[in-house]
Amino acid sequence: MRWILLISFYFVCLAQFTAQNLPIVLHNNQKCYQYIVQEAQTLKDLETIFGTTTEELLDFNEGLERGPEPGKMVFIPVKRGAILHQVQAKETLYGLSRIYEVSVDSLMSWNPAAQNGINVGQKILIKNAVLPFDPAAPMASPQTSAPVFAYKLSDTLIKYSVQDTETLYSISKRFMISTDSLMKLNALSSSKVRPGQQLLIPIKQERTAPVQVPVVPSPLPKTTSNYQFPVAKQAQYRIAVFLPFQLDSSAGQNRFVAAAALDYYMGMKLALDSLRLQGLQAEVFVYDEQMKPAALAALLQGAELKEMDLIFSPLQEKPAALVATFAKEQQIPMVFPVQLPKEITNQSAKFISYTPQDAILIEQLAATLHANFQGSSVVLISSPLAQDQPSEQLFTAAFKAPSTAQSKLKLQQATWANYKKFKAIGGPVIYVSFSSDRQKVQELLQYASTDSLVMVAGTKDWLEWKELTKIQSTTNDLAFIVAVPSYFSYQAKAMIPLHKLYRRKYSADLTKMACLGYDVTYLIGQQLLGKSAATQGYISKMRLKNKVDGFGIENALCPVVLYQNGELIELDAQ
Repeated sequence: MRWILLISFYFVCLAQFTAQNLPIVLHNNQKCYQYIVQEAQTLKDLETIFGTTTEELLDFNEGLERGPEPGKMVFIPVKRGAILHQVQAKETLYGLSRIYEVSVDSLMSWNPAAQNGINVGQKILIKNAVLPFDPAAPMASPQTSAPVFAYKLSDTLIKYSVQDTETLYSISKRFMISTDSLMKLNALSSSKVRPGQQLLIPIKQERTAPVQVPVVPSPLPKTTSNYQFPVAKQAQYRIAVFLPFQLDSSAGQNRFVAAAALDYYMGMKLALDSLRLQGLQAEVFVYDEQMKPAALAALLQGAELKEMDLIFSPLQEKPAALVATFAKEQQIPMVFPVQLPKEITNQSAKFISYTPQDAILIEQLAATLHANFQGSSVVLISSPLAQDQPSEQLFTAAFKAPSTAQSKLKLQQATWANYKKFKAIGGPVIYVSFSSDRQKVQELLQYASTDSLVMVAGTKDWLEWKELTKIQSTTNDLAFIVAVPSYFSYQAKAMIPLHKLYRRKYSADLTKMACLGYDVTYLIGQQLLGKSAATQGYISKMRLKNKVDGFGIENALCPVVLYQNGELIELDAQ
């Protein structure tokens, strides 16, 4: 009888434990907690319980913008994280891998003592696990650390009349402000709105200075340079800009090129508005670089271009070569917004290459490791492939440049055969590789994904590999550090005010090409204003210096980002 009571008590406890945790189901191809709305619960209540945002709730639950209904089922994306599980009777590694949705190999790599089995009471570390969720123990809301939206006197409030079929959620998406902020500003007790209802909507003024993000502190020794911006400071400038609008119907049409040119132009216009507010006086002449050859030749032979103080080069190689030859002959400084052959960009000491060369990317990667990863073991994996070795040599020289007073990091050498042995040193390990061997890189990234103390630093070429998608399908934590000439992310905090401004002015979504147009124009404009300290753009950075070979001026600064499961995140912004 005693055993029957004990067994009954065990199953009652098990049922209670299971009942506390929400079921996990597949919804919209994503694993979600399944929850039944309780009486009188509001969106704010659900937000607090699940530590999520109204936007995420509405994205995963169509119709929820009209308010939660008691008894209605809602879905919330699962939370993942590390958990220390105490082994119960009859549990196995396979069973734990199914519960927490991780591989058995990962469990064994995180818990070497489990290689020969697990025992009752043993504590098992599980990383990136699908966390059980008990609604009686709400998660901390991610919004509690900072206000949702700060209303300041510099904001403009407009009155908006709700249209038929519109919801508060659709309005929030249109004006890029959270539903919580709209509810707070309009003293709404729920998210329900009716046609014709007047809402106050905050819109940022256009006089918004670019968001300044701190520059990555570089421990590399400063080098003396006689760099001087090639345009003399003056009261007013004449500037020529070439873009491939393809207005000439006889030219080969490519709508993607024309659309990119228009995006660049719109970003450039926003930058010019900001520069004019800072005092820049400039006449800007915009030309279609894909005009008829005879028309371009006539333009280059005429007097108009000869009077320019600065030329922004065509983005395509053939017209860029023609304009560069002209600028060299006339001794007019020229900016190249995109990467073009050295035969074009190295023609004059007054030519400025905005896109950093690969050597600069490698130097900045080394500098970022020194600045952000003190205390780690840095291991360079040597490649046997000849095409990879120049990059390795550049990295080695850049990494060893700082003195021991500047950085305590040491560089260790490894091969593909022995690199895993360096994990035995203990502490965080950063493996650096410039390999073009896709199979080896795939194995390295998969190995790093199983250990939170292992990170990989690689090359921008990896970002174009289709193999990354394959790796992402087999691991939950694909990540590596990489230096890039520029990067675009809607999630970047600095991007939000620019996106709002862009949508307000053009009724269109921001693009990477628009950001490039803004960055190049704004940062070069700062040089014209004599403010050479400005280095931070929205998708790129700029610090000009004379090229090592003496042929012109180059950009010696770039973002260093973390590639994580398809997203690029600037390290400074984490």
